[in-house]
Parts: sequence; structure tokens; C-alpha cells
Amino acid sequence: MKEITRYIEEIKDRYHLKSDYALAHKLGITQPEANHLRRGLKVPKEELCIRMAKLLGKNPVELMLVAQKDRAPQEAKEYWTLARTAVDVMLHVPTHPRYLPRKVEAIGKELRQMEAHCLQYSNLAAVTEPVRLMETTQRTVDALMEYWNFWKQGGPLYPNYLLANQEAVRRGVAIRRLLVISAEQAAEPDALSDAIKVMDDQQQSGIQIFYAFREEMLKAITYQRLVQAYKRRGSAPEINAATFDNEIMVMARGYETVPLGLNGSPKMITRISQLEISWRQDMIEELNPAPLFDMTRYVREYTGKKDFMAEWKKFEEADLGVKV
Repeated sequence: MKEITRYIEEIKDRYHLKSDYALAHKLGITQPEANHLRRGLKVPKEELCIRMAKLLGKNPVELMLVAQKDRAPQEAKEYWTLARTAVDVMLHVPTHPRYLPRKVEAIGKELRQMEAHCLQYSNLAAVTEPVRLMETTQRTVDALMEYWNFWKQGGPLYPNYLLANQEAVRRGVAIRRLLVISAEQAAEPDALSDAIKVMDDQQQSGIQIFYAFREEMLKAITYQRLVQAYKRRGSAPEINAATFDNEIMVMARGYETVPLGLNGSPKMITRISQLEISWRQDMIEELNPAPLFDMTRYVREYTGKKDFMAEWKKFEEADLGVKV
């Protein structure tokens, strides 16, 4: 039975319509059409939905969404139910507390963006949204991080996003994360120490952590093409991206440095200022970092500080022939 028939019955009850003839007269349609509507054999078009809404004193959008849901194939019905719920919330949201209209406004913005298969977030939302994304992941995560400083203790991804990663691992999600470390970073003792702490934290959380030295990676055609593809798609210069279940992608579009703390000298931290989430298949296929994990010549799995430092020593002593 189609849901729109409930509104037909409501019209009949409100106006005491005892026959399809009376119903047809009230709606301005033919008797056979009224019969089909009442029995759920036909879904009203937009003009009739508006007429029915006026008779019931309802917002026409409600009836049009219900009709669209009835008309949609089974796999799309859930989407239209969600759209109807969102519209209903927006029409009846209270003005206070102020959090509620702001929240509804954000939901409305997301719904408008969904048609383009792309969601964009700024400032704090760009930091918190990946947590929600990780909470819905079921199978795999493959991540590439050229800007990995976010993961340091006190950084914007520590500890909330790391905890979300840890919970995902516990429910069976296989997470692989590749840190790309430049020679300039590795030459600084503090930065090198930070990288080791980040990798230790990741490994202890059950994440498969890999590393590569950027100047070596740039020798690989696969990596060069991937970097150029990210650039074309609007990625931040230092890549921070991941695919989730091979069906959705997150990518940093920009970073910003902000002060943390008000008293004395505040600590400056860098966070993602613009984030894009997309489920466009062409984008996922082009930007998926998964192939990088097969580049065993340059990409190494992190097995501890001792082995990492030995590899760094080899890299440091090698004549790379690449300008840092």
C-alpha cells in the first residue's frame, strides 16, 4: 500500500466524502483516477499534491516528497524518507536553543551538496567529520599522509580521531596508513622523533603503519601521477587523503595555523581548514592510495624505531640525485 493513500483517506474523512465520485469532484479529477488513487494504484503528480495539501492545510513539500517516495524504486525509498524527515524538521525547528537552527542549517547544506556527490566542511567541522566517517566504515581504510603532523600528541587529530581508528580496528576494519617523510623533516631531530611517536601510536592502536621517504617516492611514476592527480582535484599541496571501504574518499583541500590557548604564549597548531568528502567513483579510482602499499621498493612497513632509524640512515647516506 502506498503511503499517499493515507492523505486520500484523511481528505475523505475531513470532508465527509462517501464515494469516489465525491472524492473526484473535490480533487478536480475524474472518478476512475480518484478510484486508482484511493486504492494505491496511482501516485498523484505535483499539481494534485499541491491541491491535496491545501485541502489538508499541510505544506505541499510534504506530500510531494511522500509521492516521490511512493514512485521511487525500492532501493531509493530510504533516501526519500530521509529527505522528507529533513524537510519536516526544517519546517518545525524551534528558534531556541540556538544550537538547533544552526544544526538544521548544517543538515540542509549537506543535503543540497549530496546531489553533487560531494560534501565540503570548513574549520572545526573539517576536523570532526572524519570521526563520523570512521565510525561508519566497515571493511578497509587506505590513507596517504604527506602532512602527518596532525597525529602528534596535542595535534587536532589526537586523540579523538585516533580513538575512532582504534575502535574501527576492534570491529574488524583493516586500516593501512602511509606517512611520507621528507628529507628536510627527517634531518630535524625533533621532527624525526615526532614521526616515530606518531607511528608508534598508530601501531599500538592496531593500524598497519607504513612509511616512505618523499625524495625516493618521487622517482616512482605511480607516485608522480598520483601527486599530479591530487593537484588537479584541488588537494592541499601536502596531501592528506584516504579511501573508506573503496566507496568514499576524504581529502584535505587546505590547512590553517591557529593559536591554542589564551594565556601567555599560545601554542600554534596546524589543522585542516577545508575538507572534501566524495563518493564519485571516478575520483576514487583516480586518487585511491591503495597501489602505493604495493611499492615495496620505496614503501616500508613500520616495525619499530630501531628498523626505521636503520632505513633512515641508508636514505640519508644515499646519493639520491634529487633536490630537497
